[in-house]
Amino acid sequence: MIFARIILGHLYTHPELVDEVDAIIPMPAYREPHQARKGNDHTGYVIERAILEDGENLPFVLDPPLIEKTRATPRMRDTISLMERQTVAHELYAALHVPDPARVQGRCIMVYDDVFTAGSSLNAVAMRLKASGAVKVYGLTLARAQWR
Repeated sequence: MIFARIILGHLYTHPELVDEVDAIIPMPAYREPHQARKGNDHTGYVIERAILEDGENLPFVLDPPLIEKTRATPRMRDTISLMERQTVAHELYAALHVPDPARVQGRCIMVYDDVFTAGSSLNAVAMRLKASGAVKVYGLTLARAQWR
């Protein structure tokens, strides 16, 4: 709940960040078929909480998702080199699916993730959304980590 309030506070005090944004979505996370839709990934949970707390009707979109991760991929935080990050980003891009491209066509989308390290995951998501017709993709992260 605290992270959701931090995001809302930031967006409320910097409305120019969302002036042209049509949708604010969480970084897609893979769920095993037996997992429930909600609460199984932290970024989705933060957006879900932000939706509940939002008093200004920001353009959050959670369900149905604009983009889905169709299978598990290696974790970016387990990589050491740039080459490993590029390989994992390529696998992530291949695992991403936009179920209804008409919902992203011509739209500006902001993707929330908890931590930004090198931007490889966000870049893969942005490339998939743009390949499906999004005009612009912005990243919103809670923290910036140093890349090893």
